[in-house]
Parts: sequence; structure tokens; C-alpha cells
Amino acid sequence: MTDPADPMATIVALCAEGARRFGDDPQAIASFVESEIGRLFQTEQRQLKEQLTLLTHGGGYQKPIM
Repeated sequence: MTDPADPMATIVALCAEGARRFGDDPQAIASFVESEIGRLFQTEQRQLKEQLTLLTHGGGYQKPIM
């Protein structure tokens, strides 16, 4: 399920599996994804956590105010 060369593919696969298992329960899906990431090797965990930080915090990018 995990692809160390493509963290986004891993995140998408984990989210899809979480949705398949838990349906429309965001908290359960998030818990599942976090627990699965915790089972990976440290280097993979770090890559995925960095990617998730970029996705959730915008990586320092802010949309221009119009």
C-alpha cells in the first residue's frame, strides 16, 4: 500500500482504505490513517508527515487577497 517514492500516493491509498472501511466518518478515517502511518519505518513516517503538513498548512503559501 505504501510507496516510499511517492508519499502522496501513499496518503491517497490510506485515505481511500479508511473511507472504504469507515464510510462517512472523518474522525475514524483520520485515526486509521494516523495509525497506519505509525506502523511505517521512520523515514516513511517523516516523508508522509511532511507531505501532510504541506497539504494542511499550505506549506507557507497563502492565497492572495483580492
